[in-house]
Amino acid sequence: MKKEVGKEPPVPDYPADLGRDTKFYSIPVSSRRSPVPATGSSGTDAAGTPGPTIASERQDATAARPSEHEKVSSTRKALLKSRVTDRASIRGPGKFRLLIALASGERACAILDQIVRSAETNGWTVESNEQGYTIVAEGETVGFMIEEKLDRVPHIVTAAELKEKAEYDRKCALADRGIGYRPWSRPSIPEHDHVPNGNLVLKFDQDYAASYIRRSFSDGKRQRLEQLVPAIIEAMKKRAEAVKARRIQDEKRRQEWADAEVLRKDRERQARVDGYRVAFLQRQIERIREIDGLSELIALWQEARESDPGFAELLHFARRYKSELEARVAPAAIAERVAALKLMDEDVYIYDAKRID
Repeated sequence: MKKEVGKEPPVPDYPADLGRDTKFYSIPVSSRRSPVPATGSSGTDAAGTPGPTIASERQDATAARPSEHEKVSSTRKALLKSRVTDRASIRGPGKFRLLIALASGERACAILDQIVRSAETNGWTVESNEQGYTIVAEGETVGFMIEEKLDRVPHIVTAAELKEKAEYDRKCALADRGIGYRPWSRPSIPEHDHVPNGNLVLKFDQDYAASYIRRSFSDGKRQRLEQLVPAIIEAMKKRAEAVKARRIQDEKRRQEWADAEVLRKDRERQARVDGYRVAFLQRQIERIREIDGLSELIALWQEARESDPGFAELLHFARRYKSELEARVAPAAIAERVAALKLMDEDVYIYDAKRID
């Protein structure tokens, strides 16, 4: 099946040579694999001759294409100033986010230039934030970055690694003889290295609202990232529309929650105010019942011919207490009490229930 789809057979192992010695020889690092550039890209001219790259422009930090967009030029300058030997990480205000090797910088800048010009053609804008430039499409922010893929290759042991391991073995041998100490960590030599392979991938920032929309575009065997710019612009539009729809939905839901919270608090306030008023009315009803009971009791006691002075004094107190209760339930007294308590205010709050009496 692999043969039918054109997959190359694995490289066979070299046969063992019994005549080889046991010495170590330095092997030059294999050349970095570069993809075939797209037709008409800035990496080649019309005749197919390789054009200038970021690495060849390192001596001129201000080098920029005359027709290149100014926002892409700032990213190019930041890439030119990088001194890393692997992939350079470019990010921050005033720059697009990149994670690429210098050899792929020219091609990445050309892709960014196409994206920015296509975005401006659609009426979109490019804004800068703490992470880097983003595209504002349909009023929504769409963030992205261009990253270079890595290949896993066998690790070539370096002289420094061999020296470090030999030093470790020497210290361990001395420690076994009671001299010195055994090192805490053993030097590790990796089996594989990960090197940039020239294939670029454009990744959109993760957004839950657009999780069902394509998130990345990458180089393939039959397509290059330059050819996917129209599809990238269309994906940006769809992501912006999805984010906008989710934002409107979230705002509507938050407004509904806010309205429900206001309604709940209004009901709680109304229940509290009504509780004050009911408690006040119930207290007045109790006083009316007390007045009626005192009237019957006084009428009964007035018919008695009791000569005890204490009884006569209690009857006099009952008449006086009845008069006080009648004065408390009089309309003028009730109106004065209601005004003092602010009982009919919509937001009344009585901190002590005894004040309702």
